[in-house]
Amino acid sequence: MPVPDPTPTHVPPRGLATRPWLLKGVLTLIAMLLVFAAISYQRPVAEGGNPAVVDFHAFHVAGTLGLQGRAADGYDARKMARAQKAATGVKVFMPWTYPPPFTLFVTGLAALPLGLAYGLFTGLTLALYVTVLRRIAGPFLPGVILAMTPIIVLTVMTGQNGFLTGALTGWFLLALLAQRSGAGVPLGLMVIKPHIAAGLALLALVHRRWQTVAIAAVTVAAALLAATIAFGPSIWIAFIDGVRESGMFLSEGRYPMYRMISPYASAFRFGAEPGLAFAIQGAGAVIALGLLLIGWYRALPPRWLAASACAATVFVSPYAYDYDLCLLGVALALILPDLLARTRPWEQAALLVLCWVATGYGFVASYLPDGSAPAMNGQTLALMAPLVVTLIAWVAVAMRRSIADAGIPAPSVDKQSRLLVS
Repeated sequence: MPVPDPTPTHVPPRGLATRPWLLKGVLTLIAMLLVFAAISYQRPVAEGGNPAVVDFHAFHVAGTLGLQGRAADGYDARKMARAQKAATGVKVFMPWTYPPPFTLFVTGLAALPLGLAYGLFTGLTLALYVTVLRRIAGPFLPGVILAMTPIIVLTVMTGQNGFLTGALTGWFLLALLAQRSGAGVPLGLMVIKPHIAAGLALLALVHRRWQTVAIAAVTVAAALLAATIAFGPSIWIAFIDGVRESGMFLSEGRYPMYRMISPYASAFRFGAEPGLAFAIQGAGAVIALGLLLIGWYRALPPRWLAASACAATVFVSPYAYDYDLCLLGVALALILPDLLARTRPWEQAALLVLCWVATGYGFVASYLPDGSAPAMNGQTLALMAPLVVTLIAWVAVAMRRSIADAGIPAPSVDKQSRLLVS
């Protein structure tokens, strides 16, 4: 069945999604929040105070262990917990499971004071993310930033790496759409979080971009070699043991699953046994990647297919958090003009609200008083996966509509052409 209006030249009337003042206002507030957080994290905590400990503290502690020649200790949950307690004065549960190349990266960050390291990392990756989104979305960047505000705020406050992985994803897709083999560089750099690259790698493979794949492989090999030289071969044994231990923690439900976006987390919190929850996760991943392949087979427009790769990727791993939804910002940047052309103002408002709820649920639940969030058996429900699925499904339905009523002729679809073009 042909896809309606695959590459319309229609640009919706200027509205909120293209207002420069909106972009400036939101980014100014976010920059102020970033500066406040950097000062807050660096400032000594008064005796008896309650310091805010966020994900970036784990980055800094893991990096500090690397500087001390104890990088392998970061993959031991007990040793990592003791190091975090010594650094923050608070007992927290933040196991370290990132691949050694990312440990090498945070080792460099740890050479700086905590507040400065946080500010540089978060500020620079945010700037890179916004720059990539601007390249993709053009004048529709304000609309993308508005829709992604909950995730941007969350990522700023936690100092997580969602901006970095989102920027690498956007960089890869821009290069792939332009048929540049250099797309392999950002794809290879996704070794820092390989499960986020599943849909992207599949996209390169089905389009037979062998040069891109080869460059990605070389980039991965270089990153692995650098980490091995820096920490020694034993770092890989520690990493594998750490991943195995994190799998046990996941099956015990010890992570804050209400902030997870995986089908596993939702199924587990609704009472499924770990084995069944993992089976549901596997089925979800197969369905997501299968739908991506169907989109390729049916010759979806290039930007639509690239957006589909971003959407499919977020459902691959059971260990995926809300900050990983920065990938949806890339997807939205790719399709926003077409989406606006197919939806009425009331539907756009409803989609915006659903986007905020779906992406901000875990963040808001973190700050709600005990008993206020939806719960079962005393545990906050993990609702992000069904909410995000609902959002993506609604967008997918809207994108299949024809815009002929707007006077835009529907160009034909060449189903034999499956190469991405800009």
